[in-house]
Amino acid sequence: MKPIFYMLYIFSIFCLCIQPVLAARYDVTGLIVESVSQNEDDEEAPFDIRATNKRHKCGGGISNLFRVYSEFNIVSDRKFDMAIISMKNNLTLSVSTHGCEGKALTVERMRISR
Repeated sequence: MKPIFYMLYIFSIFCLCIQPVLAARYDVTGLIVESVSQNEDDEEAPFDIRATNKRHKCGGGISNLFRVYSEFNIVSDRKFDMAIISMKNNLTLSVSTHGCEGKALTVERMRISR
């Protein structure tokens, strides 16, 4: 009986520890880009996307700001181009997020959809 109790105890601790990680990541589909901006003048600076139709609750209030980081310049350029193309051609973005940074929801992956 004791081994089962210990296994259940360890499993419940594991579930409690993994929950915040899972809660911070989710997918946003059908995002319509209103604007794209880059506020910092740095090689690895993130850029921000404002959405017209999607909101989240980062920073304690409702926000439509999505922040995109990339470690490599070529990836950053590609993501920036995707955001501009979707805005110009009235296409939608689908993004995978990775938690909040102030009032912005950080973006890991993006793709363009019709």
